[in-house]
Amino acid sequence: MFTRPYKIFVGKDDTRTQGVADGANINTLVQNIEDLEVVVLDKNKMVMAAGATLADTDTIYICAGTGDTFDYTEETGVTPVTAARRIIFSDPIEGALVKSFVGKAYTVKAEQVSTLDLTGLTVTEGTEYVLRVVYKDLDEHPGQFVQTKRYIATAAATIDTVGAALVASFNADKGRRVNATYTVGTDVITLTGREIPDCCTTLTDIDEFKMVEFDVFLNYVDASDSWAEWGAVKVTTAAVHGNGNWEQIRDLEKIALGYRGVSNKTHFPVKTPGLATTIDETYDVIVIEHDKSYRAPDNQYGKTTILTTVIAIPNSLVVNQMDTILTRLNPWMASLPGAFPNVAL
Repeated sequence: MFTRPYKIFVGKDDTRTQGVADGANINTLVQNIEDLEVVVLDKNKMVMAAGATLADTDTIYICAGTGDTFDYTEETGVTPVTAARRIIFSDPIEGALVKSFVGKAYTVKAEQVSTLDLTGLTVTEGTEYVLRVVYKDLDEHPGQFVQTKRYIATAAATIDTVGAALVASFNADKGRRVNATYTVGTDVITLTGREIPDCCTTLTDIDEFKMVEFDVFLNYVDASDSWAEWGAVKVTTAAVHGNGNWEQIRDLEKIALGYRGVSNKTHFPVKTPGLATTIDETYDVIVIEHDKSYRAPDNQYGKTTILTTVIAIPNSLVVNQMDTILTRLNPWMASLPGAFPNVAL
């Protein structure tokens, strides 16, 4: 069961189109709004003015221009509107029913890094040393996929020899999910997660965004032919998924398609509206959680359902469109019963 349906509006970093002036009606809006331009509307679906409060409009809408245009022809055959832009709208955001208003600034993702410090360890001729990486981010049972590399020490082998050999063997594996390096002199093996191509390449990737998570072990084979820890000091910095990375915005868009009636994900080719996310773009995000009032058909009294509206605008040194949006949202949200603090991104 859907517990919190949402709609997402992905914009571009640009200044407000001159024709999309405060107070403009829908007829003016469809003829002037640009593709990926996000606009705040009042209860009459007119462009809301900066500084408007609950006293001015008890309900607002978020809308965005799409890449589709159309011509409007009257019954008389006259076409008063040409190349009008199709617009998508949010559900009504009723001021009295807004529950949360937050902003999430873009934060960069960072892969997991694990280091093995071999300082002070002893290399024994004929001993087999084993570098073993166990992956924990699989949808199947964690730890099901393991990559193991081995090196048997020669008489002249040193810590540098063992470390470099294990790293070279690991990096030669085209199916590896981490990159390995060895720093001569510091006796440190470093393993860094790699970007997963199945979910970080295109807008049509089937898999949702995730990052490599793993554990690493450095063992040796003892006299009883069993594995034992060699004694390396392990330090791990966990992966950081960040916020507002293009893969995350793409996934939000793809999931939200279900709320727009696109439920077929198995019979290819799947026909869907084009996604507005731009590959390699970085986004600041606004999230509005709100209820929607409606008249229940079963008993004819008022009920509410929970909804979420998400706005994603590219992060840059000058985020003009986000500034324009916040000059509308911040005063209005502050005037609500929830008296929500301003969002600054």
